[in-house]
Amino acid sequence: MIIRHMEPEDCGAIIAVAAHWWGSSYTSDMFSSWYIRHFRDTCLVAEEEGRMVGFLMGFWSQTLPDEAYIRIVMVDPAARGQGIGRALYEKLFEQAIASGRTTVRCVTAPWKKDSIAFHTKLGFRIEPQQQELEGVPVCLNYDGRGGQRVMFARRLSR
Repeated sequence: MIIRHMEPEDCGAIIAVAAHWWGSSYTSDMFSSWYIRHFRDTCLVAEEEGRMVGFLMGFWSQTLPDEAYIRIVMVDPAARGQGIGRALYEKLFEQAIASGRTTVRCVTAPWKKDSIAFHTKLGFRIEPQQQELEGVPVCLNYDGRGGQRVMFARRLSR
């Protein structure tokens, strides 16, 4: 497997697989050449034998210069459990450390128990919130539209 930076030309392939890999419809302005062009350094593609098997899209925070944010990660369902997601995260961690970042943040939906377990195994901690859902701290109205998310942070060490 190789992990490389995403290129604007990758957006068509990402759009073609996103809904299937996500398990339901998924559209985002991130899946555009302009986003990839501006955030290329923090957008990664995992390939096996020239075929995309996963991708990660994130960014360095401009407001909090010691933080990075992972916006979305998707792995081909046929390739899950092979360490692809972990490899994408670890590559971003390496890059974050090299750019002086000390914290990586991300979120997931509270009903995605596999995602919560995955992030916990990677060393993320769930950030405390005022509300809990089934024993998990949840940020209510995370997106300003009523969305609920589990918020994670991971401190990086050099």
